[in-house]
Amino acid sequence: MESKCKNIWYISKYANISKYGADTRQSYFCKEFASQGSNVTLILSNSSHLYNGLPEFKGIFKEERYSGFNVVWVNTLKYKNPSSPKRFLSWLHFEIMTIIFGLKSREKKPDVVIASSLSILSAVSGAFFKRFYACKFIFEVRDIWPQSLIELKGLRPINPIVIALSWVEKLGYKRSDVIVGTMSRLTQHVEKKIKENKKVICIPHGVSLDFYCNEQAEISSDYIDHYFSDSRPNLVYAGSFNQAYKLERFVSLAKSATNKLDLNFVLIGDGPELEYLREISRGVDNLTIAPKVPRASLSSVLKKADILLHSFEDKPVFMYGVSPNKFVDYMYAGKPTICIGRVICPMLLDSGVGVIVEPDDESAFFGKVKEYLSLSNEDKEILSLRSNKYIFEELSYVKLAEKYCELFND
Repeated sequence: MESKCKNIWYISKYANISKYGADTRQSYFCKEFASQGSNVTLILSNSSHLYNGLPEFKGIFKEERYSGFNVVWVNTLKYKNPSSPKRFLSWLHFEIMTIIFGLKSREKKPDVVIASSLSILSAVSGAFFKRFYACKFIFEVRDIWPQSLIELKGLRPINPIVIALSWVEKLGYKRSDVIVGTMSRLTQHVEKKIKENKKVICIPHGVSLDFYCNEQAEISSDYIDHYFSDSRPNLVYAGSFNQAYKLERFVSLAKSATNKLDLNFVLIGDGPELEYLREISRGVDNLTIAPKVPRASLSSVLKKADILLHSFEDKPVFMYGVSPNKFVDYMYAGKPTICIGRVICPMLLDSGVGVIVEPDDESAFFGKVKEYLSLSNEDKEILSLRSNKYIFEELSYVKLAEKYCELFND
C-alpha cells in the first residue's frame, strides 16, 4: 500500500542503523516507509548502553542519509550504567534537543510523528509536535513503563520517578491518535490506565528478509567446539542477561537434569546478571556461559542447538503479551523453543514451533525436552519449515509496514 504521507518523523532514543552497530525495528520501518513514497526522518540519540561505536561529533545534531531516509543524531548526555540517574537525565536531554530540532525544521513539518519507547519521554515530544504542527501522533509502546520499573526493579508507586513517568505514560495514551504496541493485550493496560477506549493496534517485532537472506555470517568452528557438546543435546538461551528473564531457572534445571537427562545447557550473551550467573553456576558441569556473538552470526550458532530456551520473570506486566526480538532469531533457526513463564506470546503459540511452561514445573519442562528430542528427522524438518513460513509470511517488515501505513492514511 502506498503511503499518502509526505513527511514522517520517527522518534526513538535507542534506535540505530547498521553503520553503527545494527538496524533496529525503527530503521527497518523507515526503509519501508521511504520505499513507499514518504519522506522519512529518524531522530535518535548517540547515547546508549546497548551499542558501542555510536557517532561522536561536535555540536548538537548530526544529519546523514541512510537507505533512503534521513537520520538525525542528537548529541546526548552519555552514561554507562543503565540503572544510573544519568540515564534518565539523558532521556530528558534527548527530548529537549528533539523538540528544538523540530522547531528548527518548520519547513519540513511532519504529517505523522511516531514516538517510540524507550525512552517513554518521547511521548512528550510526540504530543508537542501534534499540537504545534497539527499532525497525527502515533505512540509506539515496546515496553510498559513505569509498570516494568515497579514489578522488575522494585520501585514503589509513590517513587517520584514512577509518578513522573506515569504522568508521561497517560499523556501519550490520551494525546495520541493511535497507540501501537508490540504486545498483543496492550489494550487492556491502556483502558486500565486512562479509562478510555483508544485505538490500540498490535504490530509485533518483525523480520528483515534482506538481513536473513543476504547478511548472514558463520560463527567460527572454535566457538562451537568450545561451548557446545558433541555428545549431549544442547539446550541454548541467547540474549540479554537481565533480571526480567530470571535465567537462574536454567542453572537450577541444569542441576536437576543430572538425575534425569544427559543435557548440555548453554547461556549465550551478556548483561547486568552476568557475574551473578557465573557465581551460581560454578561447579555445574552441564551448563556453560558463552560470550555474546554478532547478530549476523547468531543463526549459525542457534542452528547447532537442539532446543532453544527463554524465560520471563513471574510478573503481571508480561501477561499483556510479549514478542521478544530473540524469538524471531529462534524461529529462523527452525528449532523448537521452550519458554518458561506466565506470559502470552502469540508468535510462539500461533506458529506451533514452541511451548510455554509454568514456572517451577520441572516435570513439564523435562517432559517437553524429551518430546522435542524424540522428534524424527522428518518432524524436525516440518517444524523448521513451519517456523520459517510463519516469520516470513506474518512478520516481515514489508507486511508490517503496510499495516502501519494504513494507520497513517486512516
